[in-house]
Amino acid sequence: MYKVFIDNKLIIFTNKWKKSLKTQDFVLFNTLSLGEFDLVKCRNELPIGCWLIVLTDTPEETIHSVFTAYDFVEAAGGIVKRKNKYLFIERHGLWDIPKGKMETGEQPEMTAVREIEEECGIQSPKVQKLIGITFHTYDYKGKSTLKKNWWYALDYDGPKATAPQSEEAITKAVWLSKKEWQTVQENTYDSIREVLDLAKKG
Repeated sequence: MYKVFIDNKLIIFTNKWKKSLKTQDFVLFNTLSLGEFDLVKCRNELPIGCWLIVLTDTPEETIHSVFTAYDFVEAAGGIVKRKNKYLFIERHGLWDIPKGKMETGEQPEMTAVREIEEECGIQSPKVQKLIGITFHTYDYKGKSTLKKNWWYALDYDGPKATAPQSEEAITKAVWLSKKEWQTVQENTYDSIREVLDLAKKG
């Protein structure tokens, strides 16, 4: 199952129907009906609390077909653990998880480590496992863009000191306990809340 966030509104692409999907209002599409609708326009016309669910045998391929007019980029990042605390950044007044675009020839794990090092000023965090993958859309220089984000859990045993990357508009890079995650969830993006939920389940 993949979730695509469009201005904090959600489209779910899944090949399995789960009972958890019935917990709130939803509109269900299957791949046979997709050609008859502008799915993004339909999503925008639904209330925020209503999910749009697409049932498909090939969720990721269907995502690309729905967003075929969008530029596509991939990025990677993750939640770094040091002792009993976790690394978060603040950017544009919102909490975030360090991440960045993949460079040509890079694997997602390499990107996650490089971007965390650059954005937070720490060295050599170690990737432990993949937390999950999210998608979200945004406008970049007037062009609609779909971003695929690879999220990892990492360990770090180096110094506590950080150096926020100011040229990326990062004003803080701080270590927070799991009890403080609620503070992050109250002032962040829906896609980041999704990553935190996935990390808690893992």
